[in-house]
Amino acid sequence: MAKKTLSRKYINGILYLALFLVFLVSYYLPNLFAFETVKYDIPKVKRHILKPYSRIDFKPIKEGSAFTNSGMWKNVFWTINDSGGAPTIYPLTKEGEIIKPSWYDKYEGIKVFGAHNVDWEALCADDKGNLIIGDFGNNCNCRRDLTLYWLSEPHPRNIIASGIIKKVSFYYPDQKNFPSKKRNFDAEGIIYFKEKVYIFSKNRSDTMTQLYRLDSEFTDRKNPLTLISSFNAGARITDVAIDRVKGKIALLNYKYVWVFDIPKNTDNFFKGKASFLPIKAGQCEGITFHKDSLLISNEERDLFRVDLKDLIKVKK
Repeated sequence: MAKKTLSRKYINGILYLALFLVFLVSYYLPNLFAFETVKYDIPKVKRHILKPYSRIDFKPIKEGSAFTNSGMWKNVFWTINDSGGAPTIYPLTKEGEIIKPSWYDKYEGIKVFGAHNVDWEALCADDKGNLIIGDFGNNCNCRRDLTLYWLSEPHPRNIIASGIIKKVSFYYPDQKNFPSKKRNFDAEGIIYFKEKVYIFSKNRSDTMTQLYRLDSEFTDRKNPLTLISSFNAGARITDVAIDRVKGKIALLNYKYVWVFDIPKNTDNFFKGKASFLPIKAGQCEGITFHKDSLLISNEERDLFRVDLKDLIKVKK
């Protein structure tokens, strides 16, 4: 009696299906178990009315949407204009004075060729001498062109124009509808940590912020973000910052400043020791670390300082 054997076509089909299932499990299952919502008991304390120590004094900066430390140049800070502005970055001192070449009279910032400002909302420095600009403002939750731009950080006293070295498009894999019914796919915060870019959502349906990681940087296709965690920040996040030396991150919104110690063995930053300060300082849109304090900017171009020692510790 002849033995029945499976056809090669049938065997290949089983192999392809098995490989596909392995891919699904390896890609989605770790992300599923990695996601966690972190909650803290927030003490009820009065909001601190911050008084500006200085102002940004440069007319082309009409609606500053970030304020971040340079990764290359000492005592240099960068800001950008909000949606619809020119694709331009602006170097400042911590007092808000523009830094520019002495030989150029018609200076209006450093133009970034190869980039388009649909809705620039954040920027940060990596540890390789680059700036990363987040063109991911998404008020209506209907954008399909969310973008990150990389450019070599220009010398602020010698350069009036630069160009991008990389453009990376991404999407939120948990967004199924455009626009989304729950408008939780806007963002205004970005940091760079251990070779990865992290994006913090600005939820418009609640006061949570989602923490996402960019795990691939393909330039010929859209890259999915990896959802790591969420945190109730008490209001919509408008900027974030990182101090990689001291191991801290800061979150900003119109009501609070949050600081987390970066925990060991995980990039779920919200699991670190947390402290906060309720604030009142206008429409705060930019935050950065500076020595033992935080510098904050608002859309009215005021600059504020918050000492880290003044923050209040919170408990899970």
